[in-house]
Amino acid sequence: MKPARHSTPPTQRPRFDARAHEQKALDFLVAVVNTRETSRELPPVRAVSAGLIPAWQAWARSIEQLDATRHPELHLSARPDFGPPGASQAAMDLFAEAVRINNPSRHAILTQEEVLKVALLFSSAALYQTRAHAVIEPTDALQTWLAHTDVGSDVPASMLQLPFPAVLIRFGEQMASAVDASLWGGTSHPFTTRGVYIFETRREGYRELVFTAVGATHEHRQELPHTLQLVFHDGSDSLIDHVVRLEQDTSLDHSRTSVPMIQMCIKVLLYLQTAGAMRIDDLRNSEIATRLTRVGGKKVSKLERRLATRYNRIIVGPAQIVQVHSHLHGEMPPHWRRGHMRMQAHGPQHSLRKLIFIAPTLIRADRLNESGKN
Repeated sequence: MKPARHSTPPTQRPRFDARAHEQKALDFLVAVVNTRETSRELPPVRAVSAGLIPAWQAWARSIEQLDATRHPELHLSARPDFGPPGASQAAMDLFAEAVRINNPSRHAILTQEEVLKVALLFSSAALYQTRAHAVIEPTDALQTWLAHTDVGSDVPASMLQLPFPAVLIRFGEQMASAVDASLWGGTSHPFTTRGVYIFETRREGYRELVFTAVGATHEHRQELPHTLQLVFHDGSDSLIDHVVRLEQDTSLDHSRTSVPMIQMCIKVLLYLQTAGAMRIDDLRNSEIATRLTRVGGKKVSKLERRLATRYNRIIVGPAQIVQVHSHLHGEMPPHWRRGHMRMQAHGPQHSLRKLIFIAPTLIRADRLNESGKN
């Protein structure tokens, strides 16, 4: 006679470890704070170093274990139809529950606005790492060009394309100075734009582009988000008309203040679509990044953390601007002749159209020192 086999009845739940549950909530909160804290590293790089995604996954699974049910809405996804709204809602739910577990008194006074502000930042960093991604780094020369460039009304929305489903456009001093006053004018401390996340989400019949600017202070306070969404139903619509409507739509919060930021990002992305665009793709091997998103804490070696700071990036634009010394009658002072991005007819009977970039020109650059301008 065979001995009886002892097994756990299928209806019996595994024993729940309340202490481990609290620890996973705390680990998640620590990763969130470390991701949001300003440092020399870019936000998504900090998220990897902080182990944000492993902490997110562990905390979501612990909640599922407690509830004895699956919660797919709490998990990140690289699906093309899963975008920032879903990620930020999951982040809000996870963050609020983690605070409730670890600090009930803080949870009692936590406002929806506070939760959303925190969630927008770390959910953007997490979604960026979940998708195929890269940082776009405009050169100083390109930043100068774009500050003196206009986009023609004939450029269709279909020309606005991302090189990856998630990008972070890194803002240098010149690009930031063009948008900071409108973006952060209402804050109690001076903020500057560190970069802007852009996520493309495909829906049935339309696509969404979500722009989330990240603001930082020189005092290294925690960063602030500023987000806005563009929806494109028809790729033939004028891209600049979308921006104009955005500026005129008073029903949208922060719509007017977002326009300079949106315009600057559009010009960077359009530049990448032009035939003569100068770019260097510095895309690292994703093996280390993949491992870092699966494990956290002490399991990650110092070497791996250092290597994680090497991020995918696309350097765009010329290294320097060719100056024009145009000796004209009347000794004109140094000035910029504005650049343009517009469509140009080409091909058989000029039936085709392509995007061209006519770069701005610095006239009489040789007189900059004389005029005292720089």
